[in-house]
Amino acid sequence: MPVKKTLLNSRSFDVYQDRNKYYEDLRRKRNDVTIELRKTLRDEQLKKHRNIVLDAHDDELEIKPEVDLTIDDIKEGLKSQTSAVKKLSCLKYARKMLSSRKCAPIDDFIKAGILPMLMDFLTPKYNNDTDFQYECAWILTNVASGSSANTICIVNEGAVPLLINLLKSPDIRVMEQAVWALGNIAGDGPQLRDIVLSNGIVPILNSLLEKTEQVTAQQNIVWTLSNLCRSKTPPPNFNYLLPSIPLLVGMLSHNDSQVVSNACWALSYLTDGSNEKIQVIIEAGTLRAILKYLEVDDTTILIPALRVVGNIVSGNDTQTKHALDHGILKYLHNLLNHRRIPVVKDAAWLLSNVMAGSVEQIQAAIDHNLLPVLIRALQRGDVKVQKEAAWAINNLFSGGSDAQKAHLIDIGILEPYCGLLISPDDRMVEIILEGLNQLLEKSECTRGKLCMLIEEASGLDHLEALQNHSSQKIYEMSFNIVEKYFQGEDETLEFDLGIIPRDMSSGNLFSIDH
Repeated sequence: MPVKKTLLNSRSFDVYQDRNKYYEDLRRKRNDVTIELRKTLRDEQLKKHRNIVLDAHDDELEIKPEVDLTIDDIKEGLKSQTSAVKKLSCLKYARKMLSSRKCAPIDDFIKAGILPMLMDFLTPKYNNDTDFQYECAWILTNVASGSSANTICIVNEGAVPLLINLLKSPDIRVMEQAVWALGNIAGDGPQLRDIVLSNGIVPILNSLLEKTEQVTAQQNIVWTLSNLCRSKTPPPNFNYLLPSIPLLVGMLSHNDSQVVSNACWALSYLTDGSNEKIQVIIEAGTLRAILKYLEVDDTTILIPALRVVGNIVSGNDTQTKHALDHGILKYLHNLLNHRRIPVVKDAAWLLSNVMAGSVEQIQAAIDHNLLPVLIRALQRGDVKVQKEAAWAINNLFSGGSDAQKAHLIDIGILEPYCGLLISPDDRMVEIILEGLNQLLEKSECTRGKLCMLIEEASGLDHLEALQNHSSQKIYEMSFNIVEKYFQGEDETLEFDLGIIPRDMSSGNLFSIDH
């Protein structure tokens, strides 16, 4: 039986397209003014890790003054004519030297020309000498934990395919150290990340993750996968990482917090992209698995979990609805009152994207009593939180119904909102000016009383003062608002149908007639 199709007339199709574009424009991915949300470096997982743990069995090789070796001594000891015992001893000494917590001599080690000598120990001819492979992989891990120049030297020596081959080693020590080294290389940036990806690492890591039971190995594998998902400029090839998504979602049920944290970070990077990518993550059942982490106190898990959910909400209208249907709004009250600023900031950003949705989605946020807590976030004092709260308010001013805007004004938004016009942060001031312009532009029938309330909230005084601002953009924006809405315009008490004025002495604009 043929499927029936409805042919939209051109006008209705254009309206549909315009509506979707309107909401897309209001929703914000993690760029523009929200880019600093990804830069909470103390909270975000580290791109690189140095392995500084010394084996308990190596106490006799601890660096002591009477047995100190120079880098030249190490190089000489690694030459082909040296005995295997001496070579291994030199490798261990080099590994300990580069595992130093302070001032590891990575640059001197590279300049001495030792890296090419290490590559030989990673070749298949040393498969039966896994101690050599283990020590070399550890050395390369720590060299790759240094600067980008250090890491590039390793890659230029051909280490990536050799390390990937070590992932198949039956010695779990060698496998795990190779994973760690490759994770450090991938974490250096998009260029080296893509080199690692192009060498076929993902299927091997997936296989290891499915069969490895050792928790430390699982931690390193998921962390390396997260580095392979990292960065947007450019993003990684999504097709390479597609097979890892079900495994990453599965790791959300792991009982180790570090595994869960790394899986959350990986999924946060993958959802920080197009709506098509977000849909793949949704269809893998991510929301069902991750929402419980919005209630944990451990911010190493809470922050990336919140970013996954926030990225999903930043998708299209259907994807936002999917998140709302899973009950995400019930978590936001506590998150917006959290003691940690990065958590409040991300929660406010998430809510701003809900407010960029349909009238029904905005109403869902109102029904969860989130507007009062949003106002408190606006007053919190941290400018990054204030920006996100202001964007949420702007989105309601822009796309909310008259009744929804009336309710927000009725509960006292204008005074703290207009107060941010004197913020020392220029972008903060611009955001408030944009919001006021949206509110006044779309409130033609109630504009007179609205102007009066803005004036009572000191908004007009601030707008006039901004016409002496050093920023040309702020001057022009404030001048245009005053000129258009506050210069000799007759005040009107006309209101939209269904909304009636309150007692003028109350200072409020509307009350909602239910």
